[in-house]
Amino acid sequence: MDRIKQQIPNIDILRQRFDAVLQSSYGDFISSTHVRREVVIGSRRYALVAGLFAIAILFSLYFIEGKHSSLVWNVFVVCAILWLLVVLVSARRWFTDSKLLAKEINMALMPIVSTTLNRTVMYTYDVDHREETKQLLSASSLMTVEGIEIISDDMLTTFGTTELSLRELVVTKQQSRQNNSSETVELFKGAFIVAKLPFTHSAETYISTENDRVGFAHLTFWSDLLGQHRVQETVLEWNDFEKKLHVASTDPVAAREILTPEFMSDLYVWWQEHKLNIRIAFKGDTFFMLLPEVSIKVGFSTSSTKPKHIREYACSLIRPLWRSLLLVEDIIGRKDVL
Repeated sequence: MDRIKQQIPNIDILRQRFDAVLQSSYGDFISSTHVRREVVIGSRRYALVAGLFAIAILFSLYFIEGKHSSLVWNVFVVCAILWLLVVLVSARRWFTDSKLLAKEINMALMPIVSTTLNRTVMYTYDVDHREETKQLLSASSLMTVEGIEIISDDMLTTFGTTELSLRELVVTKQQSRQNNSSETVELFKGAFIVAKLPFTHSAETYISTENDRVGFAHLTFWSDLLGQHRVQETVLEWNDFEKKLHVASTDPVAAREILTPEFMSDLYVWWQEHKLNIRIAFKGDTFFMLLPEVSIKVGFSTSSTKPKHIREYACSLIRPLWRSLLLVEDIIGRKDVL
């Protein structure tokens, strides 16, 4: 199997390939999600109409207060309560149908994503892997802040040179304020990547970006790691890389072996393009990465039938998946040569 870098060397080629596949598969994609899409549109209309009627009834209560008998007032109050229940039920139905549509759209997108990447890609709904995601994040040591809350959404798994999973992830923390209240702070939103390597890395090696090191989100990451004394900052022989991306490892020799020039070059190019804070860990035979992706929609997708909106949603999944495959195959490709 050809490496993904040879087939899709940059993001522009990725978009062109996806557009071509979507265009040829558009009819099948729309037809496979048509029924659920119509259900969502219907439940949304019903919820909006129910909401307007509820507002009208509440206004009626305001105008008839004190102007009619208590019997009329009580009838209107009962009607208002019953109609508010209808609003709640219809809103809940709208929410449930939207979640089901998100699942069906993701499932319908998988053949398109698989053809674009020339890799088999499987979709798994969130409830089937949420606890596993929490355990893997803890094992990766990429998020060392205590008291965090994790929202894990759908997972994509690719099968090819190696097995790689992409899990949509949002990490938040309750932060105290001066007035004794608290607010929810978003520490991370994006993709959590886990890939199995065909070899065992004999050390623990970590990479973070410059901004992340000085305090973005994971405030205790470097202090915790370096405080263990086993993990030491590792100097690489490439000045441009070290200015923006920082490495720490329990074994500098093993770190230099796995962080090959090809891997470092692709990672550095990605950093120059996006300037986002990433975290990478190599532990044993596993590669972990936190890859920010603000366009990810946790729990929802798009109900639009316009190719533009479908493309925007799909890119939030396929872009980090392509980037992750490229980096992992850099590592595996180099190891096969050694």
